[in-house]
Formats: sequence, C-alpha cells, structure tokens
Amino acid sequence: MRRVLLKTSILLLVSMLSLAQKIAPELSQNFKTPPHEVRPQAWWWWLQTPTSKEAITLDLEEMKAKGLSGCMVLDGGVGPFGPRKWKNKTIIDSTEIRYELTDEYKGARLSQPEEKMEMWSKPWRDMVRFASKEAGRLGLDFGVFIGPAGCAAPWVTPDHGQQELVWGEIVVEGGQQIAQALERPSTPVQTKRQREDQRVKDAQNAYYTDVAVLAIPAKGSLQLNEVLDISDKLDEKGHLKWEAPQGQWRIIRFGYRPTGRNLNGVFYIDHLSKEVFDLHWKNTAGLLLSEMSDEERVAFKYVECDSWEAGDPNWTKHFAQEFKERRGYDIIKHLPALIVVNIDSEERTKHFINDFQLTISDLISENHYGRQQEVAHEHGLHSYAEAAGPHQYQADLKKCVGRCDVAMGEFWMPSPHREQPSGRFLVREAATSAHTYGIKQVFAESFTSVGPNWEVSPFMMKAAADQAFCDGLNWICFHTFTHRPSVTEVPGMTHSAGTHFDRTNTWWNQSAPFVNYLSRCSYMLQQGLFTADVLFYNGHGLRSGGDAFEWADGMKNPSADLGTGYDYDKCNEEVLLTRVGVKNGKLVMPDGMNYMVLVIENKTPVSLKALQKIAALVEQGATVVGKIETPMLSKTDDAVEYQKLIDRIWGNPEIGVNSIGKGQVIWNRSIREVLQENNILPDFECKGLSDVGVVDFIHRQTEDADIYYVTSRWQPVEKVKCTFRVSGKQPELWNPVTGETRILSNFKVVNGRTIIPMEFGPCASYFVVFKDVISVQNLASNWPTYKTVQQIEGDWDVRFDEKWGGPETVVFDKLSDWSKHNDKGIKYYSGKATYLKTFDFKASKKHNELYLDLGKVHELAQVKLNGVDLGVLWSKPFRINITSHLKAKGNKLEIDVVNLWPNRLIGDEFLLEKERYTQTNIRKFTKATQLLPSGLIGPVQIIREKNY
Repeated sequence: MRRVLLKTSILLLVSMLSLAQKIAPELSQNFKTPPHEVRPQAWWWWLQTPTSKEAITLDLEEMKAKGLSGCMVLDGGVGPFGPRKWKNKTIIDSTEIRYELTDEYKGARLSQPEEKMEMWSKPWRDMVRFASKEAGRLGLDFGVFIGPAGCAAPWVTPDHGQQELVWGEIVVEGGQQIAQALERPSTPVQTKRQREDQRVKDAQNAYYTDVAVLAIPAKGSLQLNEVLDISDKLDEKGHLKWEAPQGQWRIIRFGYRPTGRNLNGVFYIDHLSKEVFDLHWKNTAGLLLSEMSDEERVAFKYVECDSWEAGDPNWTKHFAQEFKERRGYDIIKHLPALIVVNIDSEERTKHFINDFQLTISDLISENHYGRQQEVAHEHGLHSYAEAAGPHQYQADLKKCVGRCDVAMGEFWMPSPHREQPSGRFLVREAATSAHTYGIKQVFAESFTSVGPNWEVSPFMMKAAADQAFCDGLNWICFHTFTHRPSVTEVPGMTHSAGTHFDRTNTWWNQSAPFVNYLSRCSYMLQQGLFTADVLFYNGHGLRSGGDAFEWADGMKNPSADLGTGYDYDKCNEEVLLTRVGVKNGKLVMPDGMNYMVLVIENKTPVSLKALQKIAALVEQGATVVGKIETPMLSKTDDAVEYQKLIDRIWGNPEIGVNSIGKGQVIWNRSIREVLQENNILPDFECKGLSDVGVVDFIHRQTEDADIYYVTSRWQPVEKVKCTFRVSGKQPELWNPVTGETRILSNFKVVNGRTIIPMEFGPCASYFVVFKDVISVQNLASNWPTYKTVQQIEGDWDVRFDEKWGGPETVVFDKLSDWSKHNDKGIKYYSGKATYLKTFDFKASKKHNELYLDLGKVHELAQVKLNGVDLGVLWSKPFRINITSHLKAKGNKLEIDVVNLWPNRLIGDEFLLEKERYTQTNIRKFTKATQLLPSGLIGPVQIIREKNY
C-alpha cells in the first residue's frame, strides 16, 4: 500500500512539475510577444462629417501595423474644447505636474467641419459597414458606440428622453365642492439642472403625463391614511371637481415631463425604461445589424455605451408599477414625502426616500445596462459600458458594472480640465467591481485630455498608465484615434479632446514599442486573480452629491486605518448577498477571490438584508471590522428585528470585540492592527525612498506564480528595498518596456517575506515574478552600474525632410536643441530628422555588455548601427545594447529622432495660409507660444556594464 501511495505521489509531483514547466514558458513567451486579445483598442473618433473608404482603410491598416487589436467607432464630432480650455498651460516636470495661466494661446481658434454626416443615417451606416468589413479583413476587432456620454441619439424625442417628476399645488378650504382648474405642474422633484435654454424648455413643454392628484391636510406631519387620492376627480382638461371634507387642504398635482437633458441638442434616452432602450437599439445597432452581411459581421464584436454625462432622471412611464414590484407597496400616497412632507414619522419618511432612491438605482442598472447586455447577447455581441462613474450619482455603480461584459472606467493625462489626481484616475471603481463580480478585464478610456494638443510623448504617457495599472486597469483603449476624411492633410482635422494617437502624429511610425509595453502590462495584469486582504462593504453604492472632478474613490485610496502596503476591494449589497461566503476563516467568492477581513465603515448605510448576511458570515468564521452607525431601512423592514441583530452582533459597545459562532466582530482597533495581530503583514513595502519618491504596486496571483507590478511615479532615480509577501520562490525581474526577463539573486527572506534591493530609473516600472523554487541567491548587486567607455563627439550630418520646411542636409558641429537654431527651417521643424555619424571604437580590451546611451532626447529615437535596426527608444534612459553590432573601425551610426507637432504649428503662424505646411482645425499655437525643446541633445556615449 505504501508503495502504491509513494508511486502515486511521485506521479502527481511529476505531473505538477510538468504543468508548471508548461505554464512558465507560456507566461514568458506571451509577455515578450503579447497575444491579440490583450493589445490596446482605440476609440476611433469620427467627426460627423462625410468620409471616404480610402481614409477608413488607411486608418485601420495603420492600427493593425502598430499592434492594436481593434477599435470602436464613436462619432462625437470635433467637440467644443477650444480656446476656453486653452487658458492654462500644462507642465509635466520631473517631480511635479503644474498648471500655469498663460497668454501664449491668445487668439487661438478651433474650427468645425463644414459638411455634416449624421450618426446613424444611411450614409453613415454604409461607411460603418465598410469599416467593419475592412476590420475583418485585417483581423481587427470592431465595435460601435450606441450613444455618446450615456446614450444620446438623434432619433430621441422628448417623450422618449429622460423624465422627471414635477408638482404644483393649491390650498383650499374644505366643507364645499371644489371646482377649479389646476395648472400643469412645473416644479421639479430634483435639484440638479441642465442650463435651461430654449431647447430644454421646449422639450419640457412638449410632453406631460399626470401621475396623481392628492389631497392632504394643510398641517405638518401626516398619517398615511390622511392622504387622499383624488386623481379621478380631475378631468382630461385639468379641471378638478371634488367634495372637500372640512378643514384646510393642500391639493397637489403630480406628473412627469421630459427633463430636456441633451448633448449639444441631441436628447438622452430614458435610462429607466427598458421599453425605450429597446427603441434605442432598434434605431441604432439593430438597424445597422439588419443591413450587415455575414462578411461585415465577422469583426463586429461589441457595442458600447459611453460614460454617464446625462442628467438625473427620477421617473418613467412605468415607475409606479416598477416601484411596487420591487418595494412591495404602492408609491402614490407616499409622493408628498418627496416634497418634504413627513408621512407617519420622520423615520418612516426616510425609509420611503431610501426605497425611492433604490428604485431609481435598480432601474438604471437593470433597464439600461442590464438590458443592453441582454440585447447585445441576443445578437452575438459583447456589451461594454463606461458604467463606473464619475458623473453618476443615482445608481449603484458596481451593480451597473456587474451588468457589463468588461468593467470600464477612464483615466486622464494631466490637463487643466482635470487637474487633481482624484479627478484624473477613475479606474478603481471599475476594477473593484470587476474583482467582486468575477469580470476578468478592466478596460478604460485611456489618456483622455482636454487642453493639451500634440504636446505629449509616450514617455509622458507612461506614468499615467502605470498609476492606472496599479489602480487595477488591465486593458487599454486609446482616447483618441481621430478618423480624418483626408488621407493627405496633417495633422489634419481632429477631435478637440483626448491625447492624439493616430496616423498623423509625428511619432506614429515609432509607436509600436509603446503599444507593446502597454500590451505586456495588460497581459500580466490579466493573469490569475487580484490579491487583496480587505473587503470593504459599500452598501447600496449611492453617492450623495460629490465632485466628479475630485473623486477620491475613483483611484486607489486606502483609508487611514488601513494604511499603505495592503490592498483592498469594495463590494455592494448585491455581491454581499449573492457572492460572498466563508471558507477557512476567509471571505471567498465563486471565482476564488478571497479576503481576510470584511470592513464596515461607520458612514456606510446597511440594510436589514445586509445585516442578516453579515451575521451569517461571522457565524461561519468571518472577521468583521467596524460598527454600523448608519442603518438603511426600507419602509417594509422590521426595525425591531434590525435592532436585535445590532445588539447580537456588537454586544457590549464598550468591549470592542464580540465572538459569534466561529468568527468575531472587532470595532476597537484599526484595520491594520487587526491584520497584524493575525500575523498578516503588508503585502508590499518600500523603504529608502527619496523625499519626492512614490513607488506603487499591484499584486496578481495565479496557481503557480505571484506577479507584482511595481512602479515609480517620478523621474529621480530611487534606490530602495522592496518587501514582497512571498517566500520560498526565486524573484525575477520582467521589464515591460523591453520584454527582457532576468533572475534577481540579491534578496533575503525574513518572516515569510522576500526583501529585494531595487533601483528605479525615471518613471520606471517592473514586474517582479515569483514562480520557481529558489535557485540563485547571493550578494551581487541586482542592478548594473555603468562606466563611460567613449564619447561620440564631433560633427553630425543631420537630414531633415524638405517637405516640412527643414534643410535636406545640415552639419551640426555639436548636438543642440532644434528650437534654438538660427535656421527657421530647423527652429520650427516637426517630424523626423536623421543623425548620421561614422566612428571608430577605441576600446583596447574586451568589455562586458556595451550600450549606446543617447543622453537627452526630445522625444523618441530609432537607432541603427552598421545597418542593423536596434529598435525605438521612447522611455528614459535612452539606452540600447550594441555589443553584438559594434566593430573596431568604421561604425555607421544612424539615429532617427522625432519631436512633437507644436513647433511646426507655431512656425506656420508666421506664414500665409497658402504657404503653411500643416492643415488642421486646431490652431491653438500662436506666434507667442513657446517652442518645445526638440532633437538629440546628448551627450551620446558608449558605456559598459560593470559586473552585477
């Protein structure tokens, strides 16, 4: 028997080793060459103007050539983000981002296309069908927006737009027949308003439906049985005939009308109505699908709804029926509570308001996002929606995300439109929703910007991407790749927002390595499961107001009593009730996500159902930290039962800890203290940072590997010691910029954690991977040092492109900034210039690895040595290995350097219109605008790698 067991154990071990050996090469290979499905997508932003098949094909071929996996058509036009958004200048420095008021752009102008092609029109659909067919030919995935900014569309009439409850009243003396005309009510039951221009007012006046006419005694608090429904006493013309009982009465007429909320004159749909969504589908994606051939459908994979920038609807045609089905009682006699009338009691009125708000939330998540998913699936499509905020206050964002096939947020480049990080990084809500709803991909509208135009390089974009990755992002969607009708004009007509990432950018032909870096990060961060110790309970998820431009929860923002080094998720009531269980003292979810503690913050509203589930989890062995101070009861909930549960779970409030069943509740210590008392040390720590240093992290775990992504936010070099909560495995360094991997040998294991000396260059980032048993451990440095072997000095031949105003060939006796040059063709040049140099290598002995270091570069460089293309350098340090290609005599060095568009655009302001080199609708840059540093600044040198 023992021999059989031993043999079985050996076979099992061999099988496990074989599986590990199979997984490891796949992980490494896909990291070096990321597969199609993790590569970035692009918002393909059309300009609501006629286009051509030639331009469509050119765009798609360029996307494919640069390594994108697909695109989605968003026809949002040029947009309004012109001179009013150009009053401040964005400055991305080595250790800070700042915004300065400037006159540099005074007199700038933004123009719109003269011809229109309306979204969803027949000519538009024909072009989209052709685009989908071309995408299929090229092996790209293709999607279409079914509505910008929360589904606004040309077909929507006010009666199918967002609706709001309105009211009006008269006061009468009873004891007589009341025969009186009631004016159509016009006071809205809401506070947030769109600026009420004539289009809004016309929409509000175009459509009205009565909900109820109620009579209530003209006094303070009421009992429900005092509310009289006299709706049947009102005739079709608005005349009331009613025998009023004795006393003074308030007669309140409730109805609903369109809010008039629109996007540039196009109305948003009624998001609370499944019926209206179906009409929207019929008039948009449904119409397109009905015309598409099988060949045109090959690439068409998904539809998307943009981020909510609509208003605050609070009614819909079937609201009363939906309310009764969800809350279990009739809403009509409770309507006065919405205009500050207490019914039964202040507490019971509050419970009704809770029910009203939750019904709106449910209808948005189910009848809009949920219905979109249902209909998309019926047509073999995936459903994407930017459902994770930040402008949505009425709905449970997590519940909305849970009804999407990918979770989607957004993050911004620094721009005056969103200055603070809490307004720029809006991925975390999507990520935490994905983790708790079992969604693999966390997608994002990426690098969004309002203000800067053609003013950033991939290196500047890297820090923003890395912070978003640490917030939980794992799939990029560029905002924006503008579709230009012209195939010759550059930079061409373009959208006025977003970071310009398209075929007319100066550095477009050098962008593939940047795309590869993003793809590697996405691939690694889609592996396994997110690692977190803490699950915060977020209740119903409704946000009471707040600022969409400073939303702390949109980014990683651990509470003070958790602190740094631990990661967390947040869950809503739906997840708590349906997905959270307990196993071996941990909170677990069906897909394997697990957490050590459940935290209830004192301001989180907790319902009776949630409280019952919390009690059950503790009985099964969970640890709960925190205490309920904000109950959230429905009008049908039993308040006595709620209080009994509170008393049972928290016991004596002064003790601070209470055991129930196999678990316990703790409320007298911080989350961090509770974790460390249970020997759960921080998952990641970084010591030795400079005064400005910030190193962030995220941790994923597969069955056989721990994957950490660690990033440095700023440019100064950081030499630190990083601690990872892993032991017994060999640390490896995987560089997403280059795709290179290597073993780290200098580390130590202390108290179950691995401590590694690490060095971060400017905005550097690495994956630290633990997957194999320890094979190498020593005191050798993990990071090489470099010594200059040879300066490459003297004259450089530099070739510019004459069609962009530069001289064909010029000699630089020393490397210098183009913008400082006396030759206007160089001073105002934008694009690629080629530096040529022949040199001898003067080394007298054999060296270790040799590198070409370019020093300072603005902004990208592609290096060829002796006819061999060594690749594109886009991230600091601008350094590349030349060991195998260097020879003693006659080395031919060729360096293509690319700068940004502004200098040429500035130079064109000094020229007559017909003499200009550029054609574009964005003329932000003026004669007064400061030129950007450009070109190869150096010093260029050969350096050798010292042993490490």
